[in-house]
Amino acid sequence: MTANPIPIRNGEPDYLAELRDEGIFALLTTSVTDMRRAPDYEGVDLALVDTTRMADATVKACILEYTRLKIPTIALVPQHGVGMFDPALPFADVMVVPARPGEIILRAKRLLSSLPERDESVVRAGDLSINHTNYEVAVSGRSVNLRFKEYELLLLMATNPGRVYTREQLLERIWGYDYLGGTRTVDVHIRRLRSKIEDRDHQFIETVWNVGYKFKDPSGW
Repeated sequence: MTANPIPIRNGEPDYLAELRDEGIFALLTTSVTDMRRAPDYEGVDLALVDTTRMADATVKACILEYTRLKIPTIALVPQHGVGMFDPALPFADVMVVPARPGEIILRAKRLLSSLPERDESVVRAGDLSINHTNYEVAVSGRSVNLRFKEYELLLLMATNPGRVYTREQLLERIWGYDYLGGTRTVDVHIRRLRSKIEDRDHQFIETVWNVGYKFKDPSGW
């Protein structure tokens, strides 16, 4: 078995420690399982995909998933794997490992400085935009007037696409107590919300029968 060329410091990959020392939060992925273990990607600056022991299909799956999540990716490629690495994959940068001291910092800073500024106040999902500063919602540029609870439901689900929420979870998260109308009020608000933001060309919310609702995963649009 080929030794892993990524150095270790105090039980963790040295590259992560180097980046953290510079205030850069990175994830190291060595398999699809690593991605599934991540609780969320909030605050992640970039991803490092270690291709040392990955099959080509796994490398592609990881890089495409980070691309979908809009997390810039640096592929870590061992010297013996350079000739087999697919340069057509949508990685932001590639680094041959083991790298020279300080190289990961230089590459990460250069990469992050080249990214466009993100408007953190606006959540976008296809033609839908949600501004959580002024509470404005629009579909294809058309302003949508939502009641506050409808807005809260939409923002919660749109910022967690693909996650299934039970009616009980939505009731607790949005209303915060045992609402007298019970879970039926969730169905009523979801129905009203859909009538305002959805039409033949725009379907954002999916019903998970006998469970609850989820915001459609953008990868399926």
